[in-house]
Amino acid sequence: MIKKSAQQPALYLTFDDGPYPEFTALLLDLLAKHQAKATFFVLGARAEKFTALTSQIVQEGHALANHSYNHPRFDHISVTERNQQIEKTNSAIKQLTNTDCRLFRSPQGRWDSSLLGYLIRHGITAVHWSRDSLDYKKEPTEQLIKRFNDQPVTAGDIILFHDDNNLCIDALAVLIPQWQAQGFELKALES
Repeated sequence: MIKKSAQQPALYLTFDDGPYPEFTALLLDLLAKHQAKATFFVLGARAEKFTALTSQIVQEGHALANHSYNHPRFDHISVTERNQQIEKTNSAIKQLTNTDCRLFRSPQGRWDSSLLGYLIRHGITAVHWSRDSLDYKKEPTEQLIKRFNDQPVTAGDIILFHDDNNLCIDALAVLIPQWQAQGFELKALES
C-alpha cells in the first residue's frame, strides 16, 4: 500500500535494473542534492555484486525492491523458475538490509494471474508504473524532458526510469527541481 503525504502531493520515482556503480552512485548524489527519495527495483545478481552500493541506497533513505534475480522474460520461464527469481532476490536483499522485501516489479512489466497469486500468498505487493519515461529508447535527454512537459505528472504517479545509463540523471537534473517547484514531494514507495 502506498502512503501519501497529507501535506504535499507526492511523486514516486522508481529505477529498474541496477545497481550500476557508474550511474547509480551519481543518481544517489542527485537525489541527495534535492532531498528526493526513490525506490530502486534491483536485480538480485547486481545487488550481490555491488553490496556497498546496494547498502548505500538504503542508508540514504531510499527503498530497495525486487526486480528478479537476473531479468529473464517471465513469460518465457517456468512458474518454478519465476518463484526462484523472486525468492533469491528477496534473500539477497534480506542479507544486505536485514529487512524483508515486500515490493516486486516483474521484468518488462509482464504480469499474469499465477504470478500475482504467488505474490499475494507471500505478502508481496506487485508494483507497476503509471508513467514510463521510455528512457530505454535512449532518445536525447531533451526529448524525454519534453515528453514529461507535454504530458505533466500528477500526484501519486509512479514514474519508471532505469539507472543503467546517464539519461535518467541528465533528465532528472532538470525534472526534479521543476516538479518540486510545482509542489511535489519525491518519495519512496512503502509496502
